[in-house]
Amino acid sequence: MSGMSRRRSPDGLTDRERAICLAVDAGLNDLAAFREACPNSGANDHTARRTVERIRKQPHCAVFLHQLHAISMARHMRRKDRVIEELANIAFADASDLFRWGPDGVTITDVADLTPAQRRLVAKASTTKTAQGGTTRLEIYDKLSALDKLCKLFGLYAPYGRELTGRDGGAIETVEHMPLSDVERAQRLAAILRGADKTDA
Repeated sequence: MSGMSRRRSPDGLTDRERAICLAVDAGLNDLAAFREACPNSGANDHTARRTVERIRKQPHCAVFLHQLHAISMARHMRRKDRVIEELANIAFADASDLFRWGPDGVTITDVADLTPAQRRLVAKASTTKTAQGGTTRLEIYDKLSALDKLCKLFGLYAPYGRELTGRDGGAIETVEHMPLSDVERAQRLAAILRGADKTDA
């Protein structure tokens, strides 16, 4: 434990306890958390596991782990919200923001006139030049695919009744699925549509 102070900080944690808690929060098992936090320790595997187990059970360490978990969950939810926003941006996009069409053909909006959200709709852009002129090809991400992902994300495809599934080629098991109530379905659709409102804004 070279370089680690045994003195306790105001929150009651020593350097070693803090390092081990951070390793546990990162998803490492007890042994891996100990080796990550205390790389110079000569403790055997049994001692290492018991040390981490004891640290996790100490009240001040349990509080710190709970705080770390809350921070991780908040970070996860922000990322999830960003994914939902991106999918909603594609699912509810208006193609007329990117190009105009009429009797004289198709005109693509200058990229400088697009908002960042509109630019993120473009999957591919290419220009082919010939002696007679040239053509520009613009592809946007699949709206139906984005809608499908949103519906799956909000559980709107949850099956009714019983479903047989297999894991890693193992035995088939039965999984129960509760059907969504009309209220739950409406709430989830409202959440999707809120993403559409943000896109319009």
